[in-house]
Amino acid sequence: GSVTCGKGVVEKLTGNGMVSVSGTTINGPTLINGMLTADDANFSALNINGSVSLTQCSINDFAEIKGSLNASSTKFGRSLDIYSGAIRFINSKINDNLQIHHTDNLEQEVYLDNNSEVGGDIIFDDGHGKVYIRGGSKIVGKVIGGEIVEK
Repeated sequence: GSVTCGKGVVEKLTGNGMVSVSGTTINGPTLINGMLTADDANFSALNINGSVSLTQCSINDFAEIKGSLNASSTKFGRSLDIYSGAIRFINSKINDNLQIHHTDNLEQEVYLDNNSEVGGDIIFDDGHGKVYIRGGSKIVGKVIGGEIVEK
């Protein structure tokens, strides 16, 4: 199935399949099994089993994603826990740590583009991560279990 939310405020968001959010504020938890596409949305806590695309969003509490992430002009107020081989930030900010947990991918890659910033550490549990830093992006903490590849 699919869920679509437009402008307005909801207490919580739960969905299976394709979930599309635009201009929505979610005051409580968001739990999605499937794919999330969000534009100009404000989340409290985020828990996604599937791929995620965020544009101009704010996640104010903890976020956990089990799948690929594309974040553009998005702000993570707390830490981000992710199980993925492909993570891309464009003009986005994480205030705390980025923790990349075990996956079956041989390599886990994080792309920080266009002034993206990680306010804490980037931690790869599996120990073979690569962080690509481009366009004025920066990491305030350190990279643990991986290496920085300047491009």
